[in-house]
Amino acid sequence: MASLESDKPRSDLRLLVAQVAGAWVCGSAFMGTVALLFLISERALLGPPNPGPWPLIACPRAVIPGPCGSPSLFLLTPVERLAVFALVAALFVSLGVLIWRTTAASWLAGDTRGRLLWVLVVALGGLAGWSYAAVVTFAVGFGPVTQVVLGYTGGGLPFGLVAGTLLRPWRANIAALGVSAGLVIAGLLMVAGRHPGYPQNVFTLYAEYARSFFSRGRIRVFLH
Repeated sequence: MASLESDKPRSDLRLLVAQVAGAWVCGSAFMGTVALLFLISERALLGPPNPGPWPLIACPRAVIPGPCGSPSLFLLTPVERLAVFALVAALFVSLGVLIWRTTAASWLAGDTRGRLLWVLVVALGGLAGWSYAAVVTFAVGFGPVTQVVLGYTGGGLPFGLVAGTLLRPWRANIAALGVSAGLVIAGLLMVAGRHPGYPQNVFTLYAEYARSFFSRGRIRVFLH
């Protein structure tokens, strides 16, 4: 009996880790592929590859004069656009499977309605964090290879952090919120003063990229 009781905390910890890690893996796998699709579309749009070691061209192009447009959903081909929607839908489904298998780890997922709400909160919150990180990487001028690597490794971090705020131990909630706040501030400082003529506030830049993303015309957000 004592052995069973001593094994329970370990089992609970494994469940907590499985939920956060599962959200992270799902976000990285699906959204990393989304990032790759957009980077491929940038290559087709911006012309022939650079003569440097990396054939893809990232925006903003800090060393190339002239305006640089921000990403747009409508720059993708119809097949690529369909693939993006399918990947996002698969992300929602995979998070649904995850919470149904790890229900006990979250204080929100007490019933079916709570589990559906968990999926919405983690997916939408994670997408907001992922897009914020994407804006920072574009603004700072990370190379395309770096962006792809970050997409497939750290792209799921926002989803894991949102899942962390919904875990049963309140200490885990505080830790996830603290890490999230630290990353937001880091992004703010990385963008501030990065380029003359570029929006200095990352939230203003985020709004411009969001407007461009759903616009059929390419919006210029960077001028030397």
